[in-house]
Amino acid sequence: MNYRSWACRGLVSLLLFATYPLSAQTPPTAQPLTLQQAWQQAEVHNHDIELQRRQVGISEELVQDRAAQRLPKVEAGGEYAYLAGLYAFEPNAGLHHGEAVPVPPGPHAYNVHLDASLNLYSGGRVKKQIEEQHLSAEVETERLHLTQNDVRLRVALAYLDLQRNLANQQLADNSIRESEKRLRQIQALFRRGVVLRSDVLRAELQHSRQQLLLTEIKNNITLANQRLNLLLGAPEEQLNQPAPEILPTGGPAVPTDYAASAAQAQQAPELKIAGLQTKISENKLEQTEAAKKPHVGAFAEYGYTYPNRLVFPNVAQIYSIGQVGVRVGYDLSAHYIDRHAEKAAALTVQRQQVAEQAALDRKKEEVNTAYVRYQETQERIRVAEQSIRQAAENYRIVNSTYFNQLALLTDLLDADNQLLQARIDLVTAQTQAAAHYYQLQKALGQL
Repeated sequence: MNYRSWACRGLVSLLLFATYPLSAQTPPTAQPLTLQQAWQQAEVHNHDIELQRRQVGISEELVQDRAAQRLPKVEAGGEYAYLAGLYAFEPNAGLHHGEAVPVPPGPHAYNVHLDASLNLYSGGRVKKQIEEQHLSAEVETERLHLTQNDVRLRVALAYLDLQRNLANQQLADNSIRESEKRLRQIQALFRRGVVLRSDVLRAELQHSRQQLLLTEIKNNITLANQRLNLLLGAPEEQLNQPAPEILPTGGPAVPTDYAASAAQAQQAPELKIAGLQTKISENKLEQTEAAKKPHVGAFAEYGYTYPNRLVFPNVAQIYSIGQVGVRVGYDLSAHYIDRHAEKAAALTVQRQQVAEQAALDRKKEEVNTAYVRYQETQERIRVAEQSIRQAAENYRIVNSTYFNQLALLTDLLDADNQLLQARIDLVTAQTQAAAHYYQLQKALGQL
């Protein structure tokens, strides 16, 4: 191989070596994301919301379809017939003595007609059907609000989980740096013969455990990112950088007591849906009652017929005839055929009234649980803050006494673990407080 080939290969290898580490080591940039931005993105791209939004569109079209039943019905049609032979039978001779009679003017017959009808009165049944479809559309709209609240809560919980793990990652990083500093100090004391080899091993084991904790936290961050991205309809690999503040600010105020919470919850989508379903069942009962009322309709007909069969023998001519009138009917059988359907509709109303009360009971329980848990987390935050102050002071004292050879390393490592755990407990308490806050707002129908 000549010198030029070696030079080319060397240049290519140098370029690959220079560019590969840069492309492999450059981490993707995290996207700053507030909770409000996450909610806005989910409102546009979340699949559950989009499905329910399309269902609302379907229900609105069905309202228009039902209203169109009030319009006149118009039908155009035609008819062609090939007339068979005509047989005439003698009076009182039965079917044994017949004679074929020619069918003038021929075997072909045609008819073209246009019919129109308009429902004038049907006991209010059409009106009730339109009202029922309006109520169904309102139910789907409230279900959209409920889906939006559910998705907002799921986004908030995923967002808080990401915040918690990022905060824990920062705590673990700080703890590892402190552990590395302490390990170097202990190794220096060991080289001077001040401490035993077991102290070095314990310090190294503590450092390894903290690194394993950091790895677990990073994996949790990856999973929380994916879960949040799926809710937002974003690429799964997108990295999100949430706001550092965990506790909510600027949101709706928390009610002062349970009674105030229960009063606000009356406008929650779940209760509105239950009330609308009760109205739908009452509407269906009224429809069954309308079947026992008379119905009135107007009609108009016009057509052309060939041949003229109004006379006999038929005449080879096209004739037209039209008529306009009113039809009145009364279904007598509805009084005994539909009575079971009417009873079933009445029982459905009673059942739905019980279901509405059951929905109210569930809502009261949901609101009370979220309210009590939120108040509980406020106390957890206070206790966690106090624990951090105590653990930090304990760690300072034990750290000073250990390096003055007045305490055991196990005491120092325990103090370090307690301080890290106290800080993690505070982050967890803040996350739980925020989660219960959003759960309470969702229960109140204000999320």
